[in-house]
Amino acid sequence: MKVTCDHCGLPFSVARPTPGRAVYCCSGCALAARVPVDAQGQFPVNAALVTALGLGFVFFNQGLFWLLAVLVARRPDGLANAGRLEAVSFAVGAVVWVALVVCQARVGARRPVDWAVVAVSAAVIAWAWGGSTPGLAVAANALLVLWALRGVRRRRV
Repeated sequence: MKVTCDHCGLPFSVARPTPGRAVYCCSGCALAARVPVDAQGQFPVNAALVTALGLGFVFFNQGLFWLLAVLVARRPDGLANAGRLEAVSFAVGAVVWVALVVCQARVGARRPVDWAVVAVSAAVIAWAWGGSTPGLAVAANALLVLWALRGVRRRRV
């Protein structure tokens, strides 16, 4: 069934829209619709904004732990600590990935292309874990973050 996004007006197809519930083309539009902005550019602090900022902070820490592992590995006595930092980066990255998937599913980003991006990012993270390359896991999560937030820049109709 063809519907239009309640935030940006972009037409898209859904299997079964819920009557009386807003539909969004992506999780970025859902976030933008949940964080209202007034004429002066001010917006209130609410649960959607805190969730997005918290998730961004955790994603930042995933990259930080990876970069620390790279720096510590350069020291002759730092290989053991670098391995621990890589493990923490992977663990934090798993938390980010799961949280992004749950947030996208809860706001209604359930189109096949959304699940394809989730599957590709999961495959890249699994490959990164198998090859012990946390930088690739950071890149996979960055892809998923950018995909999830693609509608934030669209204007409200």
